[in-house]
Amino acid sequence: MIVQMSKKTAPLALAGLIAMSLAACGGGGGGASPGNSTAATVVTSFPVQQGLAYAFTHGMQSSLAISGSTSSGSVTYPLSGTLTYTLGAAVNATFNGAAALQATETISGTLTGNGTTQPLSISSPLYVNAQYAPIGSNEPGNYCVATSTAGYPASATAGQSGDLASYSCYSDSTKRTLVATQKITYVTTAGGDGNSLDFQMLSTVYDGANKLQGSVSTTYSITAAGVPKLIRVQMSEIIGGVSITIDAK
Repeated sequence: MIVQMSKKTAPLALAGLIAMSLAACGGGGGGASPGNSTAATVVTSFPVQQGLAYAFTHGMQSSLAISGSTSSGSVTYPLSGTLTYTLGAAVNATFNGAAALQATETISGTLTGNGTTQPLSISSPLYVNAQYAPIGSNEPGNYCVATSTAGYPASATAGQSGDLASYSCYSDSTKRTLVATQKITYVTTAGGDGNSLDFQMLSTVYDGANKLQGSVSTTYSITAAGVPKLIRVQMSEIIGGVSITIDAK
């Protein structure tokens, strides 16, 4: 049995999560000259805002292998597959009556379980302000507006954490019917090689009755040269009593 991740949870959670967690894309410095015996400098701070700007001006794409499970009652089936995340370069747009930048993010791939394979296909427009801070997303049945935006740190070191944004999501742009709320936070840890940073973002989505819908955790490894690499995306959701867990890395 396979259940496709619903459009309600996955794009909302990933909007401002995968795309905006591209924590550093700056150029690296030159190498040491021959005969230089000075020890290499250990980089402890990584430029978040620089990478954020790069992601929205150049776009990005990452491919991961999926493992996971889906269960209903006492029956559980393993899941496997592939996931490709793509963010297009941002263009000028209007959102919620104000000037904005808009980038389209898509998730494509396949999920296989219990002998069945089905496509995974999600597309959602993401809106940010001139500083690339999230202000909302828009798709059929889900018009999400940021109610608070703490913004991304200019740089980050291991051991940091904080809030990034909160959303109220409505059935349409009239904002009369609340269908979900979302909160995005981040935490940083030292990378496994001792000279990189893991930048993890957690998005939690609740329905209009404040019942948990699902969550997405996304982690990037950032090298000492400021080069990011998407290393993990974890999603969980409950749809009609069926629990779905996806771990892509």
